Amino acid sequence: MHFTLNYFKGIFLILVLVLNAKIFSQEKVHAISGLLELGPSWRPTVYLSHIKSFDDLYTISNEMIIAESKIDSLGRFSIPTNYLIEQDQLYRIHISKKSDPEASLIIGGSEENHIFIIANRNSDIEIVSLGKEKLLNLIEIKEHLPSQSLLKIDKIYHYKDSTDYGLSTLKKEFVVKAINEKLRFVADTSKHPLVSLYALHKSDFKSNYSLNKAFYTNYLDKWSEEDSNYFKVFKNQLPTKKTKNYQPYLVGVLSFVLGFLTHFLVKENKARARRRLKSLSVQERKILGLLQQGKSNKEISEEYHIEINTVKTHIRNIYSKLNIKSRKEALEIKSDNLDLKR
Repeated sequence: MHFTLNYFKGIFLILVLVLNAKIFSQEKVHAISGLLELGPSWRPTVYLSHIKSFDDLYTISNEMIIAESKIDSLGRFSIPTNYLIEQDQLYRIHISKKSDPEASLIIGGSEENHIFIIANRNSDIEIVSLGKEKLLNLIEIKEHLPSQSLLKIDKIYHYKDSTDYGLSTLKKEFVVKAINEKLRFVADTSKHPLVSLYALHKSDFKSNYSLNKAFYTNYLDKWSEEDSNYFKVFKNQLPTKKTKNYQPYLVGVLSFVLGFLTHFLVKENKARARRRLKSLSVQERKILGLLQQGKSNKEISEEYHIEINTVKTHIRNIYSKLNIKSRKEALEIKSDNLDLKR
């Protein structure tokens, strides 16, 4: 009996150890989760979109939506992040009204229906709305610093909206300038690349680049090793003064010079050939003409009733004066340059 009891205790202990090992060996499920209190006009679904570049912040389509989660009766939702990539990327959380398409954005106002977050496959992000009145305008993100930083940047940026009311044009420009300076400061001091870029995009960097060239030069040096698509797009968008490409002009000049030199050399060669031909005696020119007709020394001798040795002497003189070495080269001399009457 004692043996049987110990036997069952041992089996039970093994089962407990196996069960614990199985539990601890399971991969932890990371998620974007939260609590949203929505009114009856809103569809009880949360959508997650992947933002591939900052140009797509306010672009939306069904193809951009990569996940969704139903909101239960208590307002809870959860979207697993385990399928995301390892590197931080920019994402958008949004909800939509029942009367609107699922892929719809409301920008500005109390019913703005989206927020931006930064996440990867190991992210745990909790989003909590602080009241029904402002929906995603009044949000708290817990224990995720990059996404919390995006919310702080949005608060700074939204101060620009207040400049539309009760301020003169001059004061409005002053306030906007101060806000942009604050956003550049956030970008400069942030240690997270996507947070930094988010602040710069909110600062309207394209319009103020010319006034802050030194800042952007230092900024690019600071993030020179950052090769994400977000930074590649950003660098291409900077209105930097591009170095003028002088290659087409150089090619044109070189082509002109080469053409001129070629023409000059051809002309000079023809003049030199004419001078050499003029150096020939009348008899040498006649013999050159027969050489070009393919006549042999004997045939030339018979043609002009002179000794073969005399023919050979004339041919040697022709070769020397024309700077050629064979009958073949003599054939290449153009006949129109040969004036036998002179």
